[in-house]
Amino acid sequence: MKEEGKKDFFILTAPRSGSTVLTRTLDQHPQIFCAGELFHPSGNIYHPEWHFKFWGKKKKKGFSRKIFSAFNFLNGQVFATKHLKKFYAEKDKKQIRGFKMMMGHTKDFPAAWKFLYQEGYKIIVLIRENTFREALSSFRARKIGVFHSKENTELAEKKVKINAQQLKKRIDELEAIKNNILKVSEGTNRIVITYEDFENWQEMLNKIFNFLQVDKIEMQPELRKVSSANWRDGVENYGEVEAVLKHEYAHFLN
Repeated sequence: MKEEGKKDFFILTAPRSGSTVLTRTLDQHPQIFCAGELFHPSGNIYHPEWHFKFWGKKKKKGFSRKIFSAFNFLNGQVFATKHLKKFYAEKDKKQIRGFKMMMGHTKDFPAAWKFLYQEGYKIIVLIRENTFREALSSFRARKIGVFHSKENTELAEKKVKINAQQLKKRIDELEAIKNNILKVSEGTNRIVITYEDFENWQEMLNKIFNFLQVDKIEMQPELRKVSSANWRDGVENYGEVEAVLKHEYAHFLN
């Protein structure tokens, strides 16, 4: 529901879309407080003091994982809205507050999503148009063990072998997630930013500053890419990847 008077916000996004660098950069603005994923199962988030408390410890798979998910679905239904109200009610020197919410959280924590939607908080929708690069970035990060870096390093061209079929499956999933993000936020007080907009970094930031109604200041990104401009530089079996993707996703490969 659209509400022009609401100042606070949240970032609605998917993995490997640039949300970490955007979150941490916005948080450096003197008028903006921006936390990480409040609803991440791990407490190791940006501004962990605002992490939503989960019941139990998340397991990778199996019955215990299902029990964890079921318990915390109930946990979210009971306590998530209260947590968000407390988060946005906090008063400090900064005028505007926001956090990062992954698309998956709208399903895992429906009460939180309902609250945010009905209250009309501003939404920075952050998507990555090139879902191939989004999926590849995730695969490479897991292989090399580094998801973000403060400095440019040799990691950008470190070669890894990629399972092409699994990569395509992930691209299919990310295409669906991207479309869902745009669909669920339609009609809200939102601004849509793409990862590709980061190429014009300050221009992109200025659009967000206008949207949030804060001062336009020049800011450098808090983190650096850990992937090469030419994706083939970091993939051992790039020919195999091209062969699997060329029919459906050839437009992403250039």
